[in-house]
Amino acid sequence: MKYQQQKSESGFALLISLIVVGVVISIGLSVLDLTIKQVRLSTNAKESELAFHAANAGMECARFWRRASSSQMEVGNAISPVCFGETPDSNVIDATAPTFVGDGESFLYSYEFTWGGSEPRCTQINTVVASSSAIGTGVTTTNMVALIPGYPEGNNKYCEPGARCSTVSVRGYNRPCNTTGGFGVVQREVLLQY
Repeated sequence: MKYQQQKSESGFALLISLIVVGVVISIGLSVLDLTIKQVRLSTNAKESELAFHAANAGMECARFWRRASSSQMEVGNAISPVCFGETPDSNVIDATAPTFVGDGESFLYSYEFTWGGSEPRCTQINTVVASSSAIGTGVTTTNMVALIPGYPEGNNKYCEPGARCSTVSVRGYNRPCNTTGGFGVVQREVLLQY
């Protein structure tokens, strides 16, 4: 009888050991998976912050140059902005005249900067400047979605008679300007109208 009882209990310790090892491995893999997800989240948050700061800093630069070059921008003359201690990636900044209707003029200024030292980032700036005459119906810049992709207020921007209207769209990226279409690129955008 003793022999039969011992025989039926043989291997029981091995079974318990396998169950315990399986539970420990499952818990370990769960903790590892959670840790990997947390690292990814923190990396995404950092990259998103880089892109947002690139957009926000670009907006401040665009506002500065809109004030500093006001007389040139309202008549469509070229400007030479310097942001973050850098000149634009493109050599010449010229205004292009978008389509508009009414009494006045409208100009688009587009330029971009790669900046940031050890963590280079890109800032792309599009500024639409409309100037309407004091007498008349005002000026409407048409096809705004082509000028500022994703423009949220329809396809036209109206500027009242005698007003100087500006729409500034700044896109910030967590990578240099020549790599904004690659894998892992985060884009943030800031839009200002006044």
